[in-house]
Amino acid sequence: MTICLNTIRKAAFAMVAIAAAFFAVSAGAGVANASGIYSEIKFTPGTDHGTVTGYINRGYTDVWVLDARAGQVMSTDLISHYTSASGTARFDIAAPDGQVICRDNTSSQIRLPQTGRYHVTLTSWADDASYTMNVRIV
Repeated sequence: MTICLNTIRKAAFAMVAIAAAFFAVSAGAGVANASGIYSEIKFTPGTDHGTVTGYINRGYTDVWVLDARAGQVMSTDLISHYTSASGTARFDIAAPDGQVICRDNTSSQIRLPQTGRYHVTLTSWADDASYTMNVRIV
């Protein structure tokens, strides 16, 4: 009887461990953004501009980051290439302190208020889309 109970306890413990591992993997997969990225915009040495491309699922975000100095002017143009019904991907730009300085645009030209890392967040609420974004800082 004791051997049987020990075997059942070990089996139950193993099943709980497997279930916990499965839950952790499943929960992590649900949090991961299907199309979301967090990446840096890199300029070719000696240039003042860069281009990034991507694909974004409806309702998700891609975040592109870059470093710039206060007083510089950042120009941003977003071209969306849709794979489903018509609509437009948009972007927000946040300053290093987190303040949104440009909201819901496809094109902008902004004098930057601070030195540091800027975040350009792209979203497509209506449709999935591939995109090309050009960024220039002078």
